[in-house]
Amino acid sequence: MQFSPVHGRHRDSLRQAGERLRAHYARHRRSAAFWDAYQQIQNELAEAFPEHRAELCNRMAAFAQRLGAVEEAQLVDAAVRPG
Repeated sequence: MQFSPVHGRHRDSLRQAGERLRAHYARHRRSAAFWDAYQQIQNELAEAFPEHRAELCNRMAAFAQRLGAVEEAQLVDAAVRPG
């Protein structure tokens, strides 16, 4: 998976989200508690940066894959916008 660089507030927020997600994964592995935390963190990012929602969701999915939470991350098509 190849992503464009993230800058500024996006980068800091994504780094913090990754740290939080890593901590939840270490504590809960693939349990419902991990996925609840994943969804909450993803929703926080999407709310803070709605114009970058698809990219941030894809980065979260890729991070979950690197942690081992999923075998293959399912990515969102950034060109598709909710109607």
